[in-house]
Amino acid sequence: MWSTAREIADGDLVIIWLVSSVVPLNRASLTLPNQTRDLVQPLLINAGKELNSRFGVYRHSDLIGTPYGSKVGSRNGKGFIHVLRPTPELWTLALPHRTQILYLADIAFVTSWLDIKPGSKVIEAGE
Repeated sequence: MWSTAREIADGDLVIIWLVSSVVPLNRASLTLPNQTRDLVQPLLINAGKELNSRFGVYRHSDLIGTPYGSKVGSRNGKGFIHVLRPTPELWTLALPHRTQILYLADIAFVTSWLDIKPGSKVIEAGE
């Protein structure tokens, strides 16, 4: 699924950034300005399929052969998308992030099943 080609092919996995108005890509820092998680999405390119969003309709076949990083306008003129090569940084923006609050009873249950004892090393990850 990961491609090193310069152009998008059928079956490639891409990251799309949906935009409704003209927002310039900051080329100096290669960041997406005003980004929100719901506007950056992974997309598996399949000829014959379409992406329908509030920013327009995009045919996958129109994306095939397009260079990565291209700006593609919608068929109905509502907006455009940037078609980007997947990177670890973009994956963190594109994938859904669900948080869970753990209460004392939950923590006790989890630690009992993990066989955590005094002196065990536990690494916590998260924001």
